[in-house]
Amino acid sequence: MGMQGSVRNWRKDLREIIEYLRKDGVTQFEWSSANDEHVCSKCKSRDGKIFSYNEILNELNGAFCKPSDPDDRCRCTILAAEGGK
Repeated sequence: MGMQGSVRNWRKDLREIIEYLRKDGVTQFEWSSANDEHVCSKCKSRDGKIFSYNEILNELNGAFCKPSDPDDRCRCTILAAEGGK
């Protein structure tokens, strides 16, 4: 699977995480990356940042992960931000 397929699928997976958390009452979301040598600069800049629901969706719709290996997936996830529930 090439980069576009992987990134497209990972965006979908992250949206599902966000919707699951939102249904549980979460209103603030934290971007969390693996923070290693395989994380792209776009994701490194987001690591640890807190976003509202609309902001996190905008992040997913905007410029997204550029894995160093075309077969890699994004090395990030979305967490419920502390105090965001």
